[in-house]
Amino acid sequence: MQDLSKVRREAAALIMLVVCSVLAVGCADKPTYDIDYDQTFPFAGYQTYRWYDDDHNSRESQYRRRNSSDQRVRNTANQELMQRGFREAPRGAADFWVNYHVTKRQTQRVSGQEQGMHGGVGVGTYGKSVSVGYSSGPSVKTYEDGTAVFDVIDIRSGKIVWRGVAEGRLKNKMSKADKEQLTITVVHELLNQFPPG
Repeated sequence: MQDLSKVRREAAALIMLVVCSVLAVGCADKPTYDIDYDQTFPFAGYQTYRWYDDDHNSRESQYRRRNSSDQRVRNTANQELMQRGFREAPRGAADFWVNYHVTKRQTQRVSGQEQGMHGGVGVGTYGKSVSVGYSSGPSVKTYEDGTAVFDVIDIRSGKIVWRGVAEGRLKNKMSKADKEQLTITVVHELLNQFPPG
């Protein structure tokens, strides 16, 4: 009788391990957020902002102006900043610049065994067993990771005083609606923590 209860406990522990593993994998697709800022900086004095690209012409800023995702990011960030009491100001009248960078990179994950025959022997409560299997080789999954960085730059000093970073795995073949929702979620989560305090 003790052997049967031991087998049940081991089976329950194995089921819990599988459930925890599934939950951990499910959470891996959600973005992670990291905020860093100058803890001595007086953010309370901030009222107005400008987009860094509007005051600093560069190849990157020209590219972003022609990119539809730039308008999506700007519109979402403008709404978030206005909800926090900030307003966009003309050149020379703003307290801080807002700048951002978005990058994607392809990542490959290899899982499984090498190609060939594999086997094992097991001994349990009810006897011995032998298993033999064939593996066609490891499987390779390719996916894209995305990173979004938002910077708040103090205009007087030219220093970055607040930075928010979001990182996560991107869905394959994202629709326009998926991109809109991802932009809204990421920008909200990042700017929700600005100003700090």
